[in-house]
Amino acid sequence: MFFKTLNISTVTATALLVAGAFSGGDAAAKSLTLNQYVLPKHVVVTDGTMPLIEEMKQATDGELDIKLFTGGTPLSARATLGGLQAGAVDAGMVILTYHPAELPMVQYLNDLAVPTDDTLVVAGAFNEFVLTKCQRCLDEFNAAGIVFTGSYTAAPLMLVNREVYRTPEDLVGKRVRVPGGDYNARWADYFGLSPINVGGSEVYEMMNRGGVDITLNPPAILQTHSLAEVAKSVITLPVTMHRVSSPFVFSAESWAGLSEQERRAFLDSAAVAMMRITGAYLKDSEEALTDAKERGIEVIAPGDDLKAKMAEFTEKDVETMYALAREKYKIDNPEEVRDEFMAMIEKWKGIAAETGRDGVKMGERLRENAYSGLDVSSYGGL
Repeated sequence: MFFKTLNISTVTATALLVAGAFSGGDAAAKSLTLNQYVLPKHVVVTDGTMPLIEEMKQATDGELDIKLFTGGTPLSARATLGGLQAGAVDAGMVILTYHPAELPMVQYLNDLAVPTDDTLVVAGAFNEFVLTKCQRCLDEFNAAGIVFTGSYTAAPLMLVNREVYRTPEDLVGKRVRVPGGDYNARWADYFGLSPINVGGSEVYEMMNRGGVDITLNPPAILQTHSLAEVAKSVITLPVTMHRVSSPFVFSAESWAGLSEQERRAFLDSAAVAMMRITGAYLKDSEEALTDAKERGIEVIAPGDDLKAKMAEFTEKDVETMYALAREKYKIDNPEEVRDEFMAMIEKWKGIAAETGRDGVKMGERLRENAYSGLDVSSYGGL
């Protein structure tokens, strides 16, 4: 086990129990704890984590034992970064944009609007950019005491509605639940919506009681959170794509406790896992929309007026993003960063075309383009 001295003031009693539970055992094998706050049937677990665990067993001849925790025990989504820093678990899923103070460059990259609604393209581009073009990103991870091994891109965030809405005028004044982030708040303001700070687990009850009119989420939420029981429409306007859910973030100390062979095996598996998760997330959302139609929920393609307003917002928001990057995130060259990221998007559009958008093949290309060049003797601030 890789646990170090714990900071008692920052770790919950439950997390301490986890640390104690796996501090002993067979001295010949390493035991690593992995915290996934999502439920066991979530695609992060079924399509990403479980295959990776099996691949790691094979790559290490069973010498690396990964203990998986799901469902928010011991650590919730917002608590995972602190838990990693305190040594409560060895690795876990971190929503990177929950921590803009520690990871401002990643926040900026996530907020940038992209000229595609293909999540596989965005996932490939984001990971390659962070790992090969963004030294500041890596420096921020190092300073936070964590090691980034990739992130997936969720299906495009769309409007899941309590009633039937079609036009920009229909949206004005409605209460919308948006994920965190300045971009989402600015989008809501531009459309005349009233943002509501509600956790994902509370959306069903709030929408059922009329406290939330719209939630900005991938359509899969209709099934994962039972919103198909209370929603009457979905507008398939891709507002943004959340690309910063990182399921296998390591504490720096735990990463250092792996052998170079184990690090290499983990990175090789993680590259493909990110694309598998991204593809599965998209598939779930597409299936949710099909199911919605069968249930009588209106699935509404955005009209020209909605698309035009979205295009206006995207164009006007670029200068706002640049100013925010300079003033809040202390990024001196936001235009250059954006241009380089857009070039990476174009590269991955080509890769998507070459691979037929096959998730595994794109994962292999990601491994070749980004992960294979990482020096496992030094990556992660070693």
